[in-house]
Amino acid sequence: MKQKFKVLSLGLMMTACTIAQPVLAQQQDSVSFNLDKVLEVALSDNHEVRVANRTIEIQKYAKKETIAGLLPSVSVTAAGTHNLEVATIVTSMGAFKMGQPYNYSLTGTVSVPLVAAQLWKSLEINQASVELALEQARSSKISTISAVKKAFYQLILARDSYDVLRASYDLAEENLALTRNMYKYDQVAEYDTLTAYVQKVSIEPNLLSMQNSLKLAEMQLKVLMGVDVNEPIRFEGHLKDYEQSLFNDLMVLKQDNDLEDNTSIRQIDIQARQLRLSEKLNKLGYIPTLALQIQGGWSSMPTEFNPFDATYYGSASITLAFSWTLSGASFMKTKQNKLSIENVEEQRQYALEQLELAINSSLNTIETAAEQVVANKQSVYASERAYQISSKRYEVGSGTQLELNSSANSLQQTRLQYVQAIYDFVSAQATLEETLGRTVGDN
Repeated sequence: MKQKFKVLSLGLMMTACTIAQPVLAQQQDSVSFNLDKVLEVALSDNHEVRVANRTIEIQKYAKKETIAGLLPSVSVTAAGTHNLEVATIVTSMGAFKMGQPYNYSLTGTVSVPLVAAQLWKSLEINQASVELALEQARSSKISTISAVKKAFYQLILARDSYDVLRASYDLAEENLALTRNMYKYDQVAEYDTLTAYVQKVSIEPNLLSMQNSLKLAEMQLKVLMGVDVNEPIRFEGHLKDYEQSLFNDLMVLKQDNDLEDNTSIRQIDIQARQLRLSEKLNKLGYIPTLALQIQGGWSSMPTEFNPFDATYYGSASITLAFSWTLSGASFMKTKQNKLSIENVEEQRQYALEQLELAINSSLNTIETAAEQVVANKQSVYASERAYQISSKRYEVGSGTQLELNSSANSLQQTRLQYVQAIYDFVSAQATLEETLGRTVGDN
């Protein structure tokens, strides 16, 4: 029987090496990133952020296109015509041929808009479009920051949980070695050795599963950062690092949770302003437009095909064009804009109610998590003491293997609950910051 346990111990050692090998390999030849560095890379290389930045440039060019409409426009036209049959005019004096077989002309026109109220108002609409694109880009950055933070917290939660399970595995391994040694000297029964062995083996599946979760969390974070999933990066940090600032952040969040920086509300306000500008733009359609056109050119009507030797005659003119268009469609469009503005105002009120509900939900989660952190930290301390006592009792023969396993399981659970509570806090904080549109303490 003792020989069998030697074989089992050798198998357990090989399993432990298999579990630890990927973690050790990860530490080699890698770049170290903390949360600030992760966010810096994500805001530079994230695909959604790149698309949002391009959208801003598109709207800026659209504004410049409208500005170009206020500037003088120049057009030049060169034409050559071969009349296969010259037109004939019949009068009382007889029939006459009008024109020549060939006709060449070169015409240039300069048009300057003098009064174009709709075009001027379009500039304000384009400016609002640029502001909307900027706010949408800010929204993408805020969403990216929140997603990256949550992915980073998920990663360190998986790693801290792995460390807890690994520590439990090491304790179970020490307990098995102690029990086997006591069994060798007939100080404990074979049942204790089997129980210690089962305790150790039962941790292995969870350890392997957490190792896989750790790999998936790393890949997810790298995808959000916009880097290759095979890039060797070592992510720094532990959840316990956030415990010191946890209650200070809670105080700030409870006092400063207004929605003035919320990106959804800002976008709705800009859209409402665009609709009001569109309504004014539509009304300006009733105002006449005035444009100045200067036209000049040369023309020739030779009898033979010879455009370079033909005699050309110049002409020039100045035209003041007055245009006034009245249409019932503009009146109907004004009615549509008014209804659209009412819809946007209704959407804004509904969005405010939903956002306030989200803020309260996040704050409740944060407060509950903070209380759990305190309670679980005390539980961890008590569980560590309980395990130390049960371990000593077992060594001197006054305790049982079941007591030792029970205290070990309690220690593992309280440690996992402790890191989970901190994760719940920072994750809910990231959600709340996304809702507020700013980080804690950022004005």
